[in-house]
Amino acid sequence: MPDYQVLIVEDDAKVASIHRRFVSAHPGFRVSAVAGTSEQAMAVLRRGVPIDLILLDLALPGADGVSVLRDVRRGGGPEVIAVTAARDPKVVRTLLQLGVLDYLVKPFTIERLQQALVHFRDRMRMLASSDLDQSEIDRLCARAEGRMLPKGLHPATLEAVRGALRRSGGEALTSDEVAVRAAVARVTARRYLEYLIAVRQVEYETFSDGPGRPAKIYRWLQLDG
Repeated sequence: MPDYQVLIVEDDAKVASIHRRFVSAHPGFRVSAVAGTSEQAMAVLRRGVPIDLILLDLALPGADGVSVLRDVRRGGGPEVIAVTAARDPKVVRTLLQLGVLDYLVKPFTIERLQQALVHFRDRMRMLASSDLDQSEIDRLCARAEGRMLPKGLHPATLEAVRGALRRSGGEALTSDEVAVRAAVARVTARRYLEYLIAVRQVEYETFSDGPGRPAKIYRWLQLDG
């Protein structure tokens, strides 16, 4: 498979050089261009330079990186990994809504950048398939969803709880049964089940098999296929 072509957009020449070294050291990636301003970045794209991925700093002279991202998205351009020191939830939300593949907070480690590159590579390979099965679609969705999950919830655990319900074949399960099948603690299963109810992927009903507080049973709503 040919190398993925990367555009680095960073106004600090020293930082851009570091990013270039990190990206070039990762197998399967090649830096095709480096831009120091949003105008230079858009000029690279307008020239038709083949670009698969943009490593985009947000704090740029002139128009900022968000403007570049909006232009790229309007044109159906390459994937974007945002690079910024910004931690403001509003900024994070805006970038996620604009479809960034990942969000790296400066200063970040080479391991974190490598993680983002591996995710990009895996995503591109899956999307290049002639057909995707449910597990592959779940992986694609889980990564995107993971950045939006409420604090304390994790994509891998969420998928384990989902899987327990999907594999039940439409049978309703108690939270204790879900916990056993997903190999998580009972309290953890209940927390994730409440989230799945909130996002309308799971329904529940209550029943009573004796004195005491009524129990809940849960059923998966979405059909695979």
